[in-house]
Amino acid sequence: MPSIRFQRRFPAFSRRIITLCVMAGIAAVVLMMSPAVASASSATSDNCTSGTNPSGQTVYYCGVWLPSGGVPVYANTSSSSTVVDHLHTGGTANWFYCQEQGATATASGYTSTDWARTIGDDHGATGYVPAVYFSGTANSWTGLPSCGGSSSPGGTTCTSGTNFGGSSVFYCPVWVPSGGVPIYSSTSTSSTVVDHLHQGGDVNWFYCQLNGSSASASGYTSSNWAKTVGDDNGATGYVPAVYFAGSANYWAGVSACGSTAPPPSDGSCDSGTNPSGQSVYYCPIWLPSGGVPVYSTTSTSGSVVGTLATGGSANWFYCHLSGGTASSSGYSSSDWAYTLADNNAKGYVPAIYFSGAQNYWPGLPTCASKPAPPTAPPTNGGAPTNGSACGYSFTGLPALTIKLIDNMCAITVPSNAIYQYRIYSWDGGHGATPGPTYGSCSPENGAPNDCHVDGFDCSGLVRYAYYETTGLDALDGYTWEQWTQALALHPNTVISAGAAGKSTQVDDYLSQLKPGDILWYGDNADEHVAVYLGSGKQMNAYQSGDPDGVTDVTTDDVFWGAIRMW
Repeated sequence: MPSIRFQRRFPAFSRRIITLCVMAGIAAVVLMMSPAVASASSATSDNCTSGTNPSGQTVYYCGVWLPSGGVPVYANTSSSSTVVDHLHTGGTANWFYCQEQGATATASGYTSTDWARTIGDDHGATGYVPAVYFSGTANSWTGLPSCGGSSSPGGTTCTSGTNFGGSSVFYCPVWVPSGGVPIYSSTSTSSTVVDHLHQGGDVNWFYCQLNGSSASASGYTSSNWAKTVGDDNGATGYVPAVYFAGSANYWAGVSACGSTAPPPSDGSCDSGTNPSGQSVYYCPIWLPSGGVPVYSTTSTSGSVVGTLATGGSANWFYCHLSGGTASSSGYSSSDWAYTLADNNAKGYVPAIYFSGAQNYWPGLPTCASKPAPPTAPPTNGGAPTNGSACGYSFTGLPALTIKLIDNMCAITVPSNAIYQYRIYSWDGGHGATPGPTYGSCSPENGAPNDCHVDGFDCSGLVRYAYYETTGLDALDGYTWEQWTQALALHPNTVISAGAAGKSTQVDDYLSQLKPGDILWYGDNADEHVAVYLGSGKQMNAYQSGDPDGVTDVTTDDVFWGAIRMW
């Protein structure tokens, strides 16, 4: 338990109800009256009745008259200070700690320099009420003690300042339990914990305070909450007052929130790495029927280039940025995240599909600049044409198919001066952008020296060839991922033996293949990938230690399937 002592506090509204019940049994009830019905020359003083509030504190119940909007509760004993709250119950239902002298206050023709310390009805904020709102023309409280000593609650003192984003905030001291101060998605401990504060003292900052559900910790109870931003994920949420220093468990000087608690904040995003080695962020989303739409631009008027079909935190995103307003299921947002759709098309997802109604991504960085709209993958390879590559002649193939073969030849044929020494490299070619990279040393996979080899593995090579052909990095996965990506781009499956549950050899299907078809091997397309050249030959990065080049089609591995891209 923290060394700072606390005092129990209860909601202002429950305090008022209990008070009314208690005061009903008191014979001398001071009726609410308006200064308008009293004589200005009257010397009658106000009568206050000593009692106990629900927290066990000694307080005084005094009658007040209510102006339109309620009795203002000021931050200090001056009407030029901030109005932090209001009293809405007239008569003797309001209770006060003590009185003290302050600046002159005037209302409805009455003037006084006496002030009483109390707690407001709207937000539970502690402050001061000028005596001009109390019944009786003398504007004083008979029996209400002077402030000072035990009758005046401590309360937390907060310092006004500016956070790193330039927002006006309040720096307030808190004590930190094991695991950090919990930040809830709403003003209730039954809501989700979206973040934590880990720094004690007065380094934490808060926007405003408001009333909520009762919260308890270490024997203390309060219904006051402060809006803040967490340390772990940057999520916005609410901290119950029981974690704040000061025995009254409130924040002296912190403004009241302008409205009730906004909707809960979004779940956090976790930094990670996608299969291509890029730094990305995994963020939770909710899935509408048909999947989350991925747009070509940051506007719902843009074309839908793909969808995300996996909810939870399995989807990954690069960064977020502002765009057009999007609406769905009653939520609206102008924030968007840059991502990769399930069909491998790059685009933008509006924040309304992310968990939480505030529609932002805690932890997801801002895009340094707006990425260029992604180019849609080519849906056909152009008119049939003839060509040659790797010493082979081709007739009647789509232009892009011939270009793909030519790009593979430029890498794999040893006679090419640029790539004649390009050697297979385990895990090579899977960097942030397509191209050769140093691989990984993996003796158990027959690649003991590949972290010193700058080159490609089989899937890295196919990725690069497709990129060189189309300008799109749309096959940036490993073999089993590329099968799914290629199907989504061009669902023209020539053969799908493995997908049909059959285990067969590739030579059973040679007669069905055409040059340019991409071939996959392995029980789950997880062994090898190559590009068919014709005449039983394929272009590939085959195994560690070998140069990339043309080999016979693989008959040692189980054939999975082939896709004709155009």
